[in-house]
Amino acid sequence: MTNFDPIPNGQYKLYDFLQKDHPVLGVFDSMTGGEQVISMVKYNVMDDLGNVTTKFIPGQTTFEPFALLRPMDAIAAQVYLRFADSVAGHLKLLKRNYSISLNDSRGNPLVWWHLFNALPTKLSGLEFNMTTENEYISFEISLQAESVTVEFDPGATDEAIASALEYWVAKESGEAEEEAESEA
Repeated sequence: MTNFDPIPNGQYKLYDFLQKDHPVLGVFDSMTGGEQVISMVKYNVMDDLGNVTTKFIPGQTTFEPFALLRPMDAIAAQVYLRFADSVAGHLKLLKRNYSISLNDSRGNPLVWWHLFNALPTKLSGLEFNMTTENEYISFEISLQAESVTVEFDPGATDEAIASALEYWVAKESGEAEEEAESEA
């Protein structure tokens, strides 16, 4: 009898469009970036006595690119081919809306990032060092969005989120594999 592991290969899924029932473009092991920054506009106000006070009002919001990482494999090749046109300068056709889900250990979505008018800005080259990275050859794609919204899935209870975070931390540290091996 084979040991079946119900855990998905990646904790992040990239979807085309902003509808959760669309096909998955790829499953990723890691996601970084996505910071949202509101620039502050500084101005001075002088009162009747000549006292100057510096105040701030919110200015433009900017969104840092999302970087998604997975093994270099057939799925990475499909993702690469889809976005290779951006490298060739055909940007107008590639600006689209995407959704990325963070999933629990069973693959159920917990949090969604919806990227509006996103454009791939970077496709990784080859990154592999046999002595330090023996798991897989890395493939990374970066998406720059004009706007980002975050949605917490209704099924994302505090317990589910805590359990997912605990699992992914254990997986990153290698404890999840050790536990699976000891159970086998």
